[in-house]
Amino acid sequence: MKRLFTLCAGMLAAASVLTVTGGDAARAEDPLIINVSYSNQPGEPVDQAVTFWAERLKDRSNGAIELRLFPSGQLGGQETVQQQARMGANIIAISDYGSLADLVPDLGVINAPYVGTSVEQKVDLIHSPQVSELIGQLDAKGYHVIVGDFYYGTRQLLAQTRATTPSDMNGTKIRVQNVKIANYWARAVGAVPTPMPLSEAYTAMSQGIVSGIENPPGTLYGGKFYEQATFLMLTNHDVHMTPWVVGTAFWDTLTDEQRTLITETGREMSAYGSTLIADSEQDYIDKMVAEGVEVVEVDLGPYLENAKAVMAGEFPEWSDGLYEETLEALK
Repeated sequence: MKRLFTLCAGMLAAASVLTVTGGDAARAEDPLIINVSYSNQPGEPVDQAVTFWAERLKDRSNGAIELRLFPSGQLGGQETVQQQARMGANIIAISDYGSLADLVPDLGVINAPYVGTSVEQKVDLIHSPQVSELIGQLDAKGYHVIVGDFYYGTRQLLAQTRATTPSDMNGTKIRVQNVKIANYWARAVGAVPTPMPLSEAYTAMSQGIVSGIENPPGTLYGGKFYEQATFLMLTNHDVHMTPWVVGTAFWDTLTDEQRTLITETGREMSAYGSTLIADSEQDYIDKMVAEGVEVVEVDLGPYLENAKAVMAGEFPEWSDGLYEETLEALK
């Protein structure tokens, strides 16, 4: 992907994983059961969005397709659940372009530090011909993306250390996802990355294993991480877009009608959830402030320059100049 992206507006279908429980899924008395796995807590915007999806799909299918929700990582960590989906389990899993980049490397740039400063920019990027083609390659790798442009939130840094520049975080360990690109989010804000599942992060912070975490405000508040760290740096280092994926092996067992219903209601879920998250981010920041958190405004210039320095040469598996060309295209 050596040429600049041609940006186009729209909403993409992302990822889902499903399993037929027997018989014709068109019969409400014998429904298709699909488990939906995500690490967010009940009541968080992601949970509300998936609840909306379940209700819409049940209604549109006249009860023939039922989503069973498993928040809080109940089915396991993201990596474990994705592998279950890839092996044919009836699972829709929240995913990450960083982990999917293990299969299609250039996808990793979507959530690289400071790629895009608005939801609109990131949606355009995902729907550009080049990125759409990359996402399509995943079908041959074992995953089908049903919804690819779900706005997960703008990631900020919550830590026990007050930081106005990346150098203020030197040596500070923060929890990140167990994907390669997440290490560079951490290094872009000056910290030491410590990968672990989100479900383990609160305990790790309480035990002093890490002293910070980066995530959108809704997740930071929902997980009560403000109880362990009280400085919220508005680093805005990732306008994070999340795909929802299903294993190709399972997806291919479904009828055209089932796939259409899942895809169309998934798009509705993405539009609803993305709006819900965008509208609620300041509210969650205000709630954390009420709990004693101090909001720290930072000069984004040094963070962006730090990110460029960190990213230089770190992804030889990407097309030449991918990161720089993407930044330039999104201006």
